[in-house]
Amino acid sequence: MSEKNSLRQKRIAQQLGMPHGTACSRLRKNILFNLLEKHKENMCVRCGRKIESADDMSIEHIKPWENISADLFWDLNNIAFSHCACNKPERPGPVPRICPEGMNWCFRHQKFEPREAFALDSSRPSQLDHECKVSKAIRNSFRDRRAGSEATASVL
Repeated sequence: MSEKNSLRQKRIAQQLGMPHGTACSRLRKNILFNLLEKHKENMCVRCGRKIESADDMSIEHIKPWENISADLFWDLNNIAFSHCACNKPERPGPVPRICPEGMNWCFRHQKFEPREAFALDSSRPSQLDHECKVSKAIRNSFRDRRAGSEATASVL
């Protein structure tokens, strides 16, 4: 690899905060999750519950393919989605969290936050959203910026 190419890759990794290949993989996973959400297909094949984010989504093979058939690996009918915790053979399902009094788990922050920090969501067992209001505001601002840049691109 040329020195110029190496410097470019370092600059890109610094800008993205990770190697370019890692960033591309995350982007593909986010695009896939977004499509699953739009089509209401973001349900875990193992526990049947909704998969709330790309970070918690695992792509898995329904039938094992290893030492059996490479065709099963490529067979799209053999692909399903699950929570990362549900797709671990050593753990049959998500690890339950014991919630301290007056708190709720924020999936984005990966920690307990005060219940007042969450919007109501009657579809969830806790009756609270899966992410705190701060996390949701940040996510929505990214979405709005992305939508704004798409609108600008369509005008051009």
